Amino acid sequence: MTVQEYIAGQTERTAEFLAHFIATTPADKQQWQPQVEGSAPTRSALEQAEECVSVNRRIAAVLRGETPPAPDPAAPPFTIATADEAKTLLAESAAELSAVIRTLTAEGMAKTYTLRSGQFVGENLIMMPLRNMIYHVGQINLIQMLCGDPEFHLPPNWR
Repeated sequence: MTVQEYIAGQTERTAEFLAHFIATTPADKQQWQPQVEGSAPTRSALEQAEECVSVNRRIAAVLRGETPPAPDPAAPPFTIATADEAKTLLAESAAELSAVIRTLTAEGMAKTYTLRSGQFVGENLIMMPLRNMIYHVGQINLIQMLCGDPEFHLPPNWR
């Protein structure tokens, strides 16, 4: 198995995990934004899914050699309204990204890619969306705990 195949597979599995944790968050809390006095604004579980889908798509475009469009403040915001929609979009964006990762050559892994936030070597760039989704799995677990849910909702494909 290549590194690219491994990272692609983990990207797809982590998108499934993220969708699972959103789905196991009570429906009335999926759009809830915890309020923490004195902190930066928080985001709901569905808003976190929106970010992950966007990051997956943007990194896929960059790895394909495309320049993703700059954010347009006049455009309607990208929103996800339900856990089912999050599941579909996370799976699609992870599959799109994973397909690109699987095609990367050694040169593509060593290449420097430019994003708005700076330059990244391919071997690090392919990890960014995976790490982002893993981070948000933890955030959504925290939302569940803050809602009073003591159960860790283990996804069926966790092991």
